[in-house]
Order: sequence, then structure tokens, then C-alpha cells
Amino acid sequence: MENIELINKYIEILLSSDIHCFILKGPPGIGKTTAVLNKLGDVGLIEDTNFYYINGHITPLKLYEFLSSTRILEDPKVVLLDDVDSIIKNKTSMGILKGALSEARGKRIVSYESSSTKVESRSFEFTGKVIIIVNSIYRNEALESLLDRGIFYDMEVSPKELAEYINKNIETFGGELLTTDEKTTVWDKVKRFVETPGFSLRTLNRAFMFYHHDKDLWYSMFTKTIKKKK
Repeated sequence: MENIELINKYIEILLSSDIHCFILKGPPGIGKTTAVLNKLGDVGLIEDTNFYYINGHITPLKLYEFLSSTRILEDPKVVLLDDVDSIIKNKTSMGILKGALSEARGKRIVSYESSSTKVESRSFEFTGKVIIIVNSIYRNEALESLLDRGIFYDMEVSPKELAEYINKNIETFGGELLTTDEKTTVWDKVKRFVETPGFSLRTLNRAFMFYHHDKDLWYSMFTKTIKKKK
């Protein structure tokens, strides 16, 4: 998919320039996370050595602690925040990110004022990069500030593009539950549903799971889970 090539280019620019943030938006299940993690691996970055991967809900305090802990990472000190729509909604979290990505006198200072004894340091200098993956965008003043300071890409994938992507990479989906031949057999049966509402890589993986569980009834089980076109 052209989308994957663009994501790769944006990450290369992020890592080699004075841009500090990349925000990737797109519907769930189209391979956003896989594309980013694959690219980070391709350029030699190792999780917990060069980057942290954080998935799901995260409180402002935990976000502050993660950003602070990047000081022990090796360059380029990347924080990958995946499926963290809650951060976009939270003013405190957005304020923390703004501090991490906004330079003042040549430094990016992150502060957290709290009476909590869990906060060891009230401020620190952040020198890393941030990649944010979200399903949707909630517009607010703090977010507009981040969008102006980084790269924002809205990943839109047509059914045709998704089908072509699956055709070329079928062996990489669904883990090791099935052989490549079995995955191809399943995909040949379910590709007709690629234009139905909500079809994604997660839909395909669900079909793989059904096939693994029952090779006789899997297709019937699968079709009953597909959303019907209106």
C-alpha cells in the first residue's frame, strides 16, 4: 500500500530531523501499528533499548513517568503511544505532550505539578521523539499545537488497497496458527467481504481463528459475524 511507503518515509524524516512528533490516524485494524513497529525494527531500533511501546489507556501521571524514563534509553529515545485516544481527550496529558515537543530556549521541559508522592521530579528535559497512533482525532487547542509542530498523517485505505496489501503479505497475518497455504485458502473465501462495513485485518484474523478451531464450520461461523451492507 502507498500508505505503508508514506509511513516509512515519515518515520525516516522524524528520526533524522529536528521534527519531534509523528501523529498517525486511521480506522482500527488496517495495519497502522504493524507498519510503525516494522519500520522501527527495520532501522535497527529495539524496544526498551531505543523505544518504549505503550498501548491503551494511560493516565497523565503515567504518561509523565514514561516520558521521564526515556532518559535511560539510547538514541533516538522514541515513545510510541498506540491506541491512546484518551490522551487526546485529556487536557493535562496534552499539556504534558506539548511540553515534551515545544522548545523554549533550546530545551523541551516537561513539568508536572502534583501533591502526589509518586512524582519523584517535578520537571525534566525531554530529548526524544513521540509517535502517536489514534483511531480518531478530538480537536482542541493543545492538539492543534502538536499538529503544527510535527507530522500528521490520516491513513485512509480503500477496500481495493487493503485487498492488494493482504494478497502481497498474506503469510505475515494471523501468527503461526495456520500455514501460509491455509491462510491463502481462508483469504480466497473471505476476500469477497472486503467491501463490507468495518472489514479490516482484524476481520481476517478472526477468520483464521475460526478455521483453526473448526475447518468444517469455520466459514459459516465467520459469515454470521460479518456486518451486512445497508
